[in-house]
Amino acid sequence: MTKENTVRQVAKKEFNWYGSVGVPAGVDSVDVLARVENIRPRLLENSVLRVDVLIRMFVVLPEEGVEMETGTARKKIVKDIDVSSFIQLRNVQDFDQIVSVHHEINVDRVSLRMGRVSTVGTLGLEVTYLGYVVLEGTVSEFPGGVAVRDAQVKVKDLDGGQVLFSTTTDREGKYVFNELGPGTYRVAVEAEGFEGAEQVAVVMLHDQVNFTLHRL
Repeated sequence: MTKENTVRQVAKKEFNWYGSVGVPAGVDSVDVLARVENIRPRLLENSVLRVDVLIRMFVVLPEEGVEMETGTARKKIVKDIDVSSFIQLRNVQDFDQIVSVHHEINVDRVSLRMGRVSTVGTLGLEVTYLGYVVLEGTVSEFPGGVAVRDAQVKVKDLDGGQVLFSTTTDREGKYVFNELGPGTYRVAVEAEGFEGAEQVAVVMLHDQVNFTLHRL
């Protein structure tokens, strides 16, 4: 399959992250900042993308015994937090199809209690990727719905009727085409002992056309 048969897609995921760190006794106010230090995406089976993220949390507090003023030096406590998220993509077979992974991190809630700072934040991920175009479906028998095996399925040009691709159904009556580009096609099916059938399919990314055949 070539890049002409892919469509640029975007998948988004937002989830919470948590951090907790101890602070010196007597501290009653802090500022908490966070940034993403590293993102490690990995493609798993069934087009699932695992994204491992290293978040660095900074707890900033005034120098001990010094009143806060503009320009006053401040101490900070650093905490590294590892989080993971799983994002379902569509029709991705190779990691090279992942175009980019962007992020946005926020600190949403901070609590300081009994010498410990606890933080809750959100991390948004936006994955841009190339998904292959897939047309699939099933061929079954009327009226029982029994799968029709070895039926010939053809994808034709909409205007001229030229056969572009063809395949046969498996034992479960299923067929799949993954060589198509986005577009509008005629899909025809023939099977021994059955009347033929034809439908128009508008194929965008992952589309399905099912047939129910009548016996002659």
